[in-house]
Amino acid sequence: MKRKSLLIASLLLVQFFKVEAQGIWQGEGTPPFNYDFGSATGNSGNTYNATGTSKSSVSTSTTAGFLAYPTSGYARVYTGASSSGGFAVNSSPVSVTLTASNSTSAPNKLSLYNIQGLSAVTSTFFKMSFDNTTASTGAITYAFGNSASTTEGNNIFNNGTILQGGSFPGIFNYLRWDMTATTITFSYRGTDGAAITINSSTFSKNGGDYDVEVYANNHANAHDYVRGITTYTLPSGTFNIWVNGARITGTSSLINFPRTGELALGQELNSLLVQGVRSTNGALATARFGNFDIKFIPTSTLPVSFVDFTATKNTNSAFLKWQTSSEKDNDYFEVLRKTDNSKGFESIAKVSSKVTAGALNSYAYTDFNPAAGDNYYQIKQVDKDGKATTFEKITFLNFELSSDIQFSKAGDAIHISASANSEGNGDVLISDLSGKKVLSQKIRYQKQLNNYHYSLSNIPAGLYVARVVMGDQSKSFKFIK
Repeated sequence: MKRKSLLIASLLLVQFFKVEAQGIWQGEGTPPFNYDFGSATGNSGNTYNATGTSKSSVSTSTTAGFLAYPTSGYARVYTGASSSGGFAVNSSPVSVTLTASNSTSAPNKLSLYNIQGLSAVTSTFFKMSFDNTTASTGAITYAFGNSASTTEGNNIFNNGTILQGGSFPGIFNYLRWDMTATTITFSYRGTDGAAITINSSTFSKNGGDYDVEVYANNHANAHDYVRGITTYTLPSGTFNIWVNGARITGTSSLINFPRTGELALGQELNSLLVQGVRSTNGALATARFGNFDIKFIPTSTLPVSFVDFTATKNTNSAFLKWQTSSEKDNDYFEVLRKTDNSKGFESIAKVSSKVTAGALNSYAYTDFNPAAGDNYYQIKQVDKDGKATTFEKITFLNFELSSDIQFSKAGDAIHISASANSEGNGDVLISDLSGKKVLSQKIRYQKQLNNYHYSLSNIPAGLYVARVVMGDQSKSFKFIK
């Protein structure tokens, strides 16, 4: 009895360490999304093979298709026209075998897309094997990102397009396995859509099952995950790959693999696909996938994700534009500016939050009074509880302001725009044609573009002259009230 208890305890301990071997995000939510291809939950038959025409089968949590019901989102298989290969659901172990098409343009593709409740920071775990394939050609691809629409045929995750070179909105990145006569070349996707080789040693055709882990951060801030007893920091817009317990390193000691830029920073990673194509000679390439498990940091606990921040020069003003996602309890933004004469970044404006959690929000502000010389801009976000986060990106504009004074009139008001190369005191005077002053105002101007507004509502109708004096320069403007 004692030996039996020790055996049970040992098995439980082994299982514990097996579970803990997977990385855990700091702030990770529960439960994870899991999809195991179970054959008893909705598929019709065990195979789905290519025919003379392209075809697809979609399963939802309420509608059966070839694949098992997903708990959220869509599970879909697609086979191209007049190509070979397809899909087979296996019961032991529960998994699906993808057989690549022999076409160079029509893929066989399986996808899980529009999974609800995920975020911009996820980790995906799955098993895969090449089951001793004898194929010498063909490419197997695992891609992940965001499906922009639930409509079938709308994007790369639910249409019949082959994912290869070029640009495909929604893709964060992919892993790709290219068959040769003797090896499997392992690659990731570059910013131009081309495959970049990682190595030809991690995977082999007779290597048995591989445990693959992909940690992806599409958030604007770095996030940590703990694997074993070690904490790993994953920078914004990067991902880590682990295979059979080893973190994969690319060329030049690359560990934090970059996103392609096809998916906007801050968008949820809610979709994945596996694709087989171009198995043109000999045996068709195969790969078996099982049990996709996706963990994540909930959007509600992520800080505001800054997607982009730009500054554009418009004559003598600066137009600032920024985008965010994952807003939660956000109160407002502060526009910060640093100039040649300031001690550091100073707040020049406050912009209220739109408070649309999980969506892309666009904001804009125009600085009508940029300083002469260099102007540096930065955005700070402030939560309702007062906690502040400053977007790391800094934009820069230079204004070489000439000494000039401009007038404009709209309704019962005039606007004076006066740029200056130095600080000083001046005057704004408005007189009628007889010389009688109807307005006399002292002004203080800075080394920047200075703007002044004056109401004319209390001045009788007539012809007037406005005069501005700034140091040794002055200018007059005649107008009718």
